[in-house]
Amino acid sequence: MGWGILAIVTFGVILGFIVLQATMASRHWDQVIADGDEDALGEALDEALDRWRGARPPKGTPPADTLAVQSVTLVAADRDRCRVSVVAGTDVRVVKNERLDFGDPLDVGRRAAVAMAERLLYEIPHVRFDAVQVDVYVAATGEGAATHCLLTTQVDRQTAYASEWDNAEPPAILGGWETREAGDGDLDPDAGALIDAQPADTARGVGEPV
Repeated sequence: MGWGILAIVTFGVILGFIVLQATMASRHWDQVIADGDEDALGEALDEALDRWRGARPPKGTPPADTLAVQSVTLVAADRDRCRVSVVAGTDVRVVKNERLDFGDPLDVGRRAAVAMAERLLYEIPHVRFDAVQVDVYVAATGEGAATHCLLTTQVDRQTAYASEWDNAEPPAILGGWETREAGDGDLDPDAGALIDAQPADTARGVGEPV
């Protein structure tokens, strides 16, 4: 009986030590990134983006939405802000052996923009951005087709917190953010950007604030 109690106490002490160590390590990386360590921020972003690119989509997610999220590319980031881009295509699904069109790239882009903003704000360990920007491009198809920006949206943490993530459709959510859509004209996502795009050869796309 005595040995059993001792074993349980010892196991509890070891488990408590492991939890304490993990908590201290997490707080350490929280502080390191909050203090502006670009290498630590870059590693956290790399891991998050790689995870999203390779994750299995939730059941019922349209294939076009999955492809859009998996196309995410880091445009630029600093301690407080992050900007990414995604590429959206037509929402085509096979129903009863028939290919059906359920939406154009803008429909997919709106959903992807909302999904990506949520991930950037809430799903990156040790990182707490104040605001994010998502640029959505249309996938170029056919010879000579040009890729152009469909929409760009910016949202700060306070505004995002008040958004009805579960009860509103993406167009309604985006309507409460700083969102611009191309319509029939050209859209320049760099105009009024949250943070300037970094050169393609910049490591991880992490750069200085505007």
